[in-house]
Amino acid sequence: MRSREAKGFLLALALVTAACALAAGLTCGGPAAGLVALCGGGCTALAAGFCVWRGRQIDRLSGYLASVYTGGEILDIRTQREGELSALRDDIYKITTILGEQKAALEADKQLLADFLGDVAHQLKTPISAILLQAELWQDGAVPAGEKDQCARRTEEAAETMRWLVEQLLKLCRLDAAVVRFEKTPTPAAGLLAAAAGAVEPLCRRRKVRLVPPRGGGNCLCDPAWTTEALINLVKNAAEHTPPGGRVLLYCECNSLYTEFAVENEGAPIPPEELPHLFERFWRGKDAAPGSAGIGLSLARAIAQGQGGGAWAENGPRGPRFFLRLYAGDENVTGASPACHPGRVS
Repeated sequence: MRSREAKGFLLALALVTAACALAAGLTCGGPAAGLVALCGGGCTALAAGFCVWRGRQIDRLSGYLASVYTGGEILDIRTQREGELSALRDDIYKITTILGEQKAALEADKQLLADFLGDVAHQLKTPISAILLQAELWQDGAVPAGEKDQCARRTEEAAETMRWLVEQLLKLCRLDAAVVRFEKTPTPAAGLLAAAAGAVEPLCRRRKVRLVPPRGGGNCLCDPAWTTEALINLVKNAAEHTPPGGRVLLYCECNSLYTEFAVENEGAPIPPEELPHLFERFWRGKDAAPGSAGIGLSLARAIAQGQGGGAWAENGPRGPRFFLRLYAGDENVTGASPACHPGRVS
């Protein structure tokens, strides 16, 4: 028994027993003193046994806590009995369960960070390799001047790819860190789609894809800049997967509950097994566009979720359809910074 309190209690009980036995002997004689001593000794023995049992139970709980601290399994040590020890078991179980959940979350965050850094390194590897290759060609004296001009153009394209990639990653990081404040204002939904279409128009002209003007109307309660950013990514993805001569169709529907944007293209249907993964970060399907980083759709969904909405995809009668839905409401989804804007990536 290592408890100082228990030892003090038993010593006090023994002294009280001895004092009572002495008083009984002086007043009532030896038999009374013996009876008092016997009763007091029995009570002291029971108390000692209880203290030993309680100490062992506490030692077991201490050992369990030590095992959990060193990475051991979290067990359900709760009992259905009443008492201070049972209450202590319940509290320990609650604390260890919370600690276990926090540990699992930290491990998941660490793995997510490792995967994220690996994906970023993989995405940056291609443009960096292209820049280094073009630099070698530029330094080669045997390369004609005309080809050197092409080297400069390819270097600029690779640098632009890196700039775009870094900008998208910074936006995703700010959304993940919840430092973005979405300033919701009533905005014409068709105007948001028109702005997104205008941003993607040069890509459509190069690919000979026709953008059909938006259909639908009504006001959408959203952050116009961030929502336009999300729609640009959906329209850009549709244009990249539409064959020359095909169309990209834009729709919007507003009602009292939500505003839903739809972007449909006349490309090949998406394999059913790929649909659940389309909005995963850095995920690229087997028919992904050359140079695709797998970020645009993930960013669009993150923007929608940041405003309390969502994004998904399905195969329609003409081709793939991508949806972005924002629910009605007058609350702002806030973060730590009121000045974040999708165009600001510093």
